[in-house]
Amino acid sequence: MKPYKKTYELKNAAKDTLDGKYKTAVLLCFLSFLITEGVSGFVDLFLPPAMLPEGISIPACVIQCIASLLLSWVLGVLQLGVILFFLNMACGQPYQVNDLLYGYRHDSSKALVISGVLALVNAVCLMPYQLLLQAYWYTRSPQFLTAAVIALAIGACFYVPLSLGLSLSYYLMLDFPEKTAKETLALSLRIMRGHKKRLFYLECSFLPLIFLCVCTLFVGFLWLIPYMDMTFVCFYLDLMKPQGKGQAPEST
Repeated sequence: MKPYKKTYELKNAAKDTLDGKYKTAVLLCFLSFLITEGVSGFVDLFLPPAMLPEGISIPACVIQCIASLLLSWVLGVLQLGVILFFLNMACGQPYQVNDLLYGYRHDSSKALVISGVLALVNAVCLMPYQLLLQAYWYTRSPQFLTAAVIALAIGACFYVPLSLGLSLSYYLMLDFPEKTAKETLALSLRIMRGHKKRLFYLECSFLPLIFLCVCTLFVGFLWLIPYMDMTFVCFYLDLMKPQGKGQAPEST
């Protein structure tokens, strides 16, 4: 069995890498947040309301779902630039805030395909829950709440393993630019075979810090998000080159 780093070791490596570089990392993540929320808010101004005094508007719900999917597809490409920034920082390469728009300037068609797949997985697995929950908040009907909980449970059973399996797609796109989008997605699924639990545990380990950030009126996320992004980069680098090894991981 190959000696991969433990969760606390990955987090310590992320802290060491970010030491003295937090200012730029916070700026990049804040800009990513501003762009995402700004574009989403602007589009929302032109969408018809789904909740009307006479009831729920089905056509408006459909329009909102389509708009949400398209926004996730287009804005998801920003994550490629975020990953490039933190990968460069972790590997001692030049990094800059301008990296954020990398996916729109280089091989954008491949980035959009990958982003589209990730957005579609999210929509198919979680959108029924989101719609039912929205209906509950409007009607306060316990039937909608029960249906939302059931939809969330079923959706999560598919979303969690799929999202974990595809989580390396952007990293692999940067490291293997010769591969097509389909090959990149397939490679992510293959490499993550046997490592989903490790990544899931790593993600869950941030829950206490996420709770604390909520208690600070979300201000703490300015520091937590870069820390999380760097930790996931350390996970990827450790996975592709485990301690004491000089080769890519084999599926287990």
